[in-house]
Amino acid sequence: MGFRDRLINKMTPEGGISVDEALQLLAKGGVLCDVRTLGEYEAGHVPGARLVDVSELSKNVMDTVYEGDPFAETENPIVLICDTGLRSGHAVAAVRAQGFTCEFVHGGILAWRDSGQVIIPGPPRRR
Repeated sequence: MGFRDRLINKMTPEGGISVDEALQLLAKGGVLCDVRTLGEYEAGHVPGARLVDVSELSKNVMDTVYEGDPFAETENPIVLICDTGLRSGHAVAAVRAQGFTCEFVHGGILAWRDSGQVIIPGPPRRR
Protein backbone atom coordinates (compact mmCIF):
# COMPACT_ATOMS: atom_id res chain seq x y z
CA MET A 1 0.00 0.00 0.00
CA GLY A 2 1.47 3.31 -1.09
CA PHE A 3 1.44 6.66 0.68
CA ARG A 4 -1.58 7.89 -1.32
CA ASP A 5 -3.61 4.81 -0.37
CA ARG A 6 -2.71 5.12 3.31
CA LEU A 7 -3.63 8.81 3.27
CA ILE A 8 -6.99 8.14 1.60
CA ASN A 9 -7.78 5.32 4.05
CA LYS A 10 -6.95 7.57 6.99
CA MET A 11 -9.05 10.49 5.71
CA THR A 12 -12.09 8.52 4.51
CA PRO A 13 -14.93 8.56 7.04
CA GLU A 14 -15.83 5.36 8.84
CA GLY A 15 -18.63 3.30 7.43
CA GLY A 16 -19.80 3.22 3.91
CA ILE A 17 -21.32 0.26 2.13
CA SER A 18 -19.85 -2.41 -0.08
CA VAL A 19 -20.48 -2.62 -3.81
CA ASP A 20 -22.84 -5.55 -3.19
CA GLU A 21 -24.80 -3.55 -0.62
CA ALA A 22 -24.97 -0.62 -3.04
CA LEU A 23 -26.31 -2.89 -5.78
CA GLN A 24 -29.00 -4.14 -3.40
CA LEU A 25 -30.09 -0.58 -2.55
CA LEU A 26 -30.13 0.37 -6.23
CA ALA A 27 -32.22 -2.70 -7.08
CA LYS A 28 -34.78 -1.49 -4.53
CA GLY A 29 -35.04 1.97 -6.14
CA GLY A 30 -32.04 3.79 -4.69
CA VAL A 31 -30.50 6.65 -6.65
CA LEU A 32 -26.77 6.50 -7.47
CA CYS A 33 -25.08 9.91 -7.53
CA ASP A 34 -21.51 10.42 -8.73
CA VAL A 35 -19.90 13.36 -6.90
CA ARG A 36 -16.74 13.54 -9.03
CA THR A 37 -15.87 16.18 -11.59
CA LEU A 38 -17.23 16.12 -15.13
CA GLY A 39 -13.85 14.99 -16.48
CA GLU A 40 -13.62 12.14 -14.00
CA TYR A 41 -17.18 11.09 -14.78
CA GLU A 42 -16.59 11.15 -18.54
CA ALA A 43 -13.45 9.01 -18.14
CA GLY A 44 -15.55 6.23 -16.62
CA HIS A 45 -18.69 5.99 -14.51
CA VAL A 46 -21.26 3.52 -13.29
CA PRO A 47 -24.09 3.14 -15.81
CA GLY A 48 -27.11 5.14 -14.65
CA ALA A 49 -25.18 7.23 -12.13
CA ARG A 50 -26.29 10.86 -11.93
CA LEU A 51 -23.47 13.38 -11.99
CA VAL A 52 -24.03 15.86 -9.18
CA ASP A 53 -22.00 18.80 -7.96
CA VAL A 54 -20.97 17.97 -4.41
CA SER A 55 -21.06 21.64 -3.33
CA GLU A 56 -24.63 22.00 -4.66
CA LEU A 57 -25.60 18.74 -2.97
CA SER A 58 -24.80 20.22 0.41
CA LYS A 59 -27.07 23.19 -0.31
CA ASN A 60 -30.19 21.50 -1.68
CA VAL A 61 -30.51 17.77 -2.28
CA MET A 62 -33.96 18.04 -3.82
CA ASP A 63 -32.80 20.41 -6.57
CA THR A 64 -29.42 18.76 -7.11
CA VAL A 65 -30.46 15.11 -7.24
CA TYR A 66 -34.09 15.30 -8.30
CA GLU A 67 -34.01 18.64 -10.16
CA GLY A 68 -37.04 19.75 -8.15
CA ASP A 69 -39.24 16.94 -9.52
CA PRO A 70 -42.37 16.98 -7.30
CA PHE A 71 -43.03 13.32 -8.18
CA ALA A 72 -39.55 12.07 -7.24
CA GLU A 73 -39.55 9.09 -4.91
CA THR A 74 -37.45 10.81 -2.26
CA GLU A 75 -37.96 8.05 0.32
CA ASN A 76 -35.56 5.84 -1.64
CA PRO A 77 -31.95 5.95 -0.45
CA ILE A 78 -29.32 8.04 -2.18
CA VAL A 79 -26.02 6.24 -2.77
CA LEU A 80 -22.98 8.46 -3.33
CA ILE A 81 -19.86 7.38 -5.19
CA CYS A 82 -16.54 9.02 -6.05
CA ASP A 83 -13.09 7.63 -6.89
CA THR A 84 -12.17 6.25 -3.47
CA GLY A 85 -14.96 7.05 -1.02
CA LEU A 86 -13.25 10.15 0.34
CA ARG A 87 -15.44 12.85 -1.23
CA SER A 88 -18.64 10.83 -1.13
CA GLY A 89 -17.98 9.80 2.47
CA HIS A 90 -17.76 13.42 3.56
CA ALA A 91 -20.86 14.42 1.56
CA VAL A 92 -23.12 11.88 3.29
CA ALA A 93 -23.60 14.02 6.40
CA ALA A 94 -24.85 17.01 4.38
CA VAL A 95 -27.43 14.84 2.61
CA ARG A 96 -28.59 13.20 5.82
CA ALA A 97 -28.86 16.61 7.50
CA GLN A 98 -31.52 17.49 4.92
CA GLY A 99 -33.60 14.47 5.93
CA PHE A 100 -32.61 11.99 3.23
CA THR A 101 -31.38 8.43 3.67
CA CYS A 102 -27.86 8.33 2.26
CA GLU A 103 -24.89 5.98 2.06
CA PHE A 104 -21.56 6.02 0.24
CA VAL A 105 -19.69 3.26 -1.55
CA HIS A 106 -16.60 2.46 0.49
CA GLY A 107 -13.68 2.36 -1.93
CA GLY A 108 -15.61 4.28 -4.58
CA ILE A 109 -15.44 3.61 -8.28
CA LEU A 110 -12.15 1.77 -7.76
CA ALA A 111 -13.93 -0.79 -5.57
CA TRP A 112 -16.75 -0.92 -8.12
CA ARG A 113 -14.30 -1.76 -10.91
CA ASP A 114 -12.32 -4.20 -8.76
CA SER A 115 -15.51 -6.12 -7.95
CA GLY A 116 -16.03 -6.76 -11.66
CA GLN A 117 -18.89 -4.32 -12.17
CA VAL A 118 -19.26 -2.34 -15.39
CA ILE A 119 -17.83 1.15 -15.84
CA ILE A 120 -18.52 3.08 -19.02
CA PRO A 121 -16.97 6.25 -20.47
CA GLY A 122 -18.96 9.17 -21.81
CA PRO A 123 -20.86 12.31 -20.89
CA PRO A 124 -23.82 12.43 -18.52
CA ARG A 125 -27.23 11.76 -20.02
CA ARG A 126 -29.78 14.52 -20.10
CA ARG A 127 -32.67 13.89 -17.74
